[in-house]
Amino acid sequence: MTERRATAEKLAAFSYEVLTSAGADPDSAEATTGAMLHASLLGVDSHGIRLLPFYADCLRGGICKPKPVITIAHPRRSAVLVDADDGLGHLPTYRAMDEACAIARDTGIGMGVVINSTHFGAAGAYALAAAQAGFIGFVTCNSGAFVVPHGGKKPLHGTSPIAMAAPLEGREPYFLDMATSSIPWNKVMRYRTEGLELPPDVALDADGNYTADPHAAICLGPVGGAGFGYKGAGLAGLAEVLGAMLTGMRLSIEQSGIVLGDTKVGHFVMAIDPSTFVPAAVFAERHASYLDGFKAEPGILPAGGPEWARRIDREAKGIPLPDGLYQELAEAAEKAKVALTL
Repeated sequence: MTERRATAEKLAAFSYEVLTSAGADPDSAEATTGAMLHASLLGVDSHGIRLLPFYADCLRGGICKPKPVITIAHPRRSAVLVDADDGLGHLPTYRAMDEACAIARDTGIGMGVVINSTHFGAAGAYALAAAQAGFIGFVTCNSGAFVVPHGGKKPLHGTSPIAMAAPLEGREPYFLDMATSSIPWNKVMRYRTEGLELPPDVALDADGNYTADPHAAICLGPVGGAGFGYKGAGLAGLAEVLGAMLTGMRLSIEQSGIVLGDTKVGHFVMAIDPSTFVPAAVFAERHASYLDGFKAEPGILPAGGPEWARRIDREAKGIPLPDGLYQELAEAAEKAKVALTL
């Protein structure tokens, strides 16, 4: 059976049409589409085009404003504060990173927060945007409580992502985009569908015990699992400090861990100009040498390696659309009264 695939260009056009039909202004629709296609091309399907029906429903249901009035302020010389006005989280976060890069171009480092925001998709989209502009980019935010702390039985943290990318001309750079949970929840869902057992120490049941049964799992463990989960819990705490405390927005325990449609959430971005500390050529050489070190042992890759390989495949062959996803997109098209020509 031939696998159904669609080009990024066709999916982008379809996404834009669905989002604008749901009321999104052109800039919001373009930014949201760009962030989703970033994820789909890199094989991060949990945050890719599969989120389109969700975002369209958020717009129609009033969870987020379709035409927000985004404002930008500079409270300090190296800082930017972007108010998302309860719109989709993608456009204000791209703008925050753009501003942080502009500041870093002048002062060497720029930091920004986004307030009054909603779900912003894959954190790596914004870190990579900074790297493509010549800066080290760092992004984090917290999310609804769905992950237990180390030694705990009840969720306290979200899957709260951390992303960083570094610039490098002529080849794919170091690129980290990770959740602070043991595995993504969508992997639990896939194991349910395929009738597989979960790896040990990644998910917990209703009694707060680790389970290998994907049908019994109701929440996740932190990176490091039962034995070393303090590492993941510590990183999730970092996301709380920068994503919630620093922005004055909601902690993970004040959000929903099940529904992605949380409002009044915050994001943190940072851009660093490497030439602030070393000549650009030195940074590039050190960066390339680090990546080359992985070539010494076959089968190992630096952070970002698997994503770059998937992007090559998907740019050449298209983005896979499994039957379930295709049906969800078809339903989104019907709601939006647009044609599905993928």
